[in-house]
Amino acid sequence: MKARHIASGVAAIFFVASSAIAGGQWNLMIPPLVNAPYKVATEAPMSQWQVYRTFSSEQECDKFQSAAQAKYQPTSDAPLGTIKKGTRAFARQMAFAQCIASDDPTLLR
Repeated sequence: MKARHIASGVAAIFFVASSAIAGGQWNLMIPPLVNAPYKVATEAPMSQWQVYRTFSSEQECDKFQSAAQAKYQPTSDAPLGTIKKGTRAFARQMAFAQCIASDDPTLLR
């Protein structure tokens, strides 16, 4: 009986490791907004961040993240009153976006 229990535990570990090696899903995570205008809670635990988009590989996520950050950085840094109202908050979120594996343990904390 012990051998069967150990074997199933080893199989479970192998499955988890295989999933990570196979590439699993990747999430582009954006930090939550706080009550102050244009303030993003970059110090919030990753479990409080929002999934903006899901990708099938880390490379796809990184590519999208780089393009999005290049697109939204000027809006994020623009002087107040020079951009359309309501766009700065999202631009600030995108400036701090991170690619995180969907099975990353920090998503649970």
